[in-house]
Amino acid sequence: MGSVLDLGPRARRVFALGYALSLAGAIAYGQLAPDHVFGFQMFNESSTLEITLFREVERGGVTELLPIPDGEWDAPDGTGTIHHFSWNDRVRVSPLWRLGVSVHASYGLDAQLFRLERALEDVATHTPLDHETRALVAVAETVRNGRPAGSVRFRAVRR
Repeated sequence: MGSVLDLGPRARRVFALGYALSLAGAIAYGQLAPDHVFGFQMFNESSTLEITLFREVERGGVTELLPIPDGEWDAPDGTGTIHHFSWNDRVRVSPLWRLGVSVHASYGLDAQLFRLERALEDVATHTPLDHETRALVAVAETVRNGRPAGSVRFRAVRR
């Protein structure tokens, strides 16, 4: 009695072709994806970024940006009870959890900026008790291969 993997000659060719096409598709996707997942980069970038977080709050009709030192802040809920929030409760991947220091941009600067934007959106979405913060803002000072590449700013509105 044969097993499921005991294929005939024609089925083997179809399987091999399907396998090769799926690998080629993963490689092509890897080169096009913002974080180059499944992609191969022989020489890594020598890029760095330094992330600073802020909360956008409205006080007396004026919008202010308040720094979030060490990624931790306190804010009231709808009843006025103060709650403690931490960036690292949701973000545990290096280098995004390291704030205020220059860190190596693993897998390239574009990949880390893509991940930073998603992390900011995730934290903004998962802090429902914070009724004071209107949006979270991240500013990343970037250096690409030893040359300053400027500041990148992301803003994630709380939902």
